[in-house]
Amino acid sequence: MTGFKLAIYQDTLEIQKRYHNRKIHIEKKMEEIPKQYEGDIRRYKNYCCSTGQVIGTEAMLDYLYISLTEQQVKKTTWERRLAAIRKYLSVIHKIELKGEAGVAYELSGIRKMYQEDQYAHLTQVRGKSAIDKKELTDMLDRLPIRAKAICLVNLITANRPSEMVRLKINDFDLKNKCVHVYLKKQKRWHTKRLTPEVIYAIDVYIREYHLKADNYFVGRVYKNGRYESTAISEIGYYQFLQRWTGLTGYNFRKSQVVAMHAAGADLPTIAQQTGHQSLETLIQHYLTVSEVTVDKYL
Repeated sequence: MTGFKLAIYQDTLEIQKRYHNRKIHIEKKMEEIPKQYEGDIRRYKNYCCSTGQVIGTEAMLDYLYISLTEQQVKKTTWERRLAAIRKYLSVIHKIELKGEAGVAYELSGIRKMYQEDQYAHLTQVRGKSAIDKKELTDMLDRLPIRAKAICLVNLITANRPSEMVRLKINDFDLKNKCVHVYLKKQKRWHTKRLTPEVIYAIDVYIREYHLKADNYFVGRVYKNGRYESTAISEIGYYQFLQRWTGLTGYNFRKSQVVAMHAAGADLPTIAQQTGHQSLETLIQHYLTVSEVTVDKYL
């Protein structure tokens, strides 16, 4: 075999190997079960065990039917349970629901039951409340250095919890008053603006804890004051906010949206800061008429 042919042969093998590795990687990724599904899967398995049913589609339908008629779970909870069990059956038991006309028919029937008067209250969705921004910032100003910086960033950027836990110090450009945020939900980077007050709080936090460029912004601090650079979970972040303020990241997010709107910002301007792609979502879930506004006309 000549050198030229050998080179082509080697290139071909390398390409085939790359193709193979890619497919293996994608296959493993598709078989991952999201952590947020673990609780719903555990409850489904416990239900099968307690009722003596074999894990499968019939047990799934029975569990989802009982979830509505006896447990009376919210529609959003029901849909999450379905998604979790569907993934579990597909990955662990190799049971695919696609093409199962009978299963699709029953699922459609249960969904329609949510439209009945006796179950209509289960479709109501109550979002997180907006807090008066002045009252909120006054409260945050009284927090310790780290908690204050983190909460102010969450408020001003209107970041989701998934965005806050991934922030690193080198994502901040304090000189240009902005921060580059990876929007996990949309799989893209987005730049958000910062106020002088927030920049000052960040600077104090960085100096106090001697944070480096590649450190996580939130991270973890132990009782002895030692900082650890780590990407904490969204649940862990929720617990931090609860302990510091009694609020959630979505309280901050909604408060910022409402405050910007009340100050006269138009929808594209608000979406630029929050990272919303859909103005319709912004209107439906964040810009409902506030109770304060209604009270003015009573």
